[in-house]
Amino acid sequence: MATAASLNVSLDAPIGATLTFDGARILTGAALRGIIAERMKQVDRHGRTLDHDLATHWRHDLPLAAASYLNAAVDQLTGKDDIAAADQMTWPWAPEWWRPEDARANLIKAAALVWAAIDRLDGEAAGEMARIHV
Repeated sequence: MATAASLNVSLDAPIGATLTFDGARILTGAALRGIIAERMKQVDRHGRTLDHDLATHWRHDLPLAAASYLNAAVDQLTGKDDIAAADQMTWPWAPEWWRPEDARANLIKAAALVWAAIDRLDGEAAGEMARIHV
């Protein structure tokens, strides 16, 4: 663990007061860049903003969609390549919104949808706090 290349981060951050060189490499790695790019695409290209998610989706929709892409990736990684149709048990939307790709891309989509789901929960909580303080 390289501490000479440590970066200062918030004490409230779950990773602690400093970020090691190895930790910083995670934050600049291809996986996280892919997840960020996918989430930005969801928002900028498809209009899936927090306001949209709060107004349009049930609380469980985004986690279920993430599970669908995660399940597709697991199927692909275990040699089951028949993922053309979404899992009817988990996919919350119309079939035409199901757009699987390769295993890596499906993992990235799943992670971005988990991110959106967390943002939606945080948005709900912020809305509740705003109503309490009015």
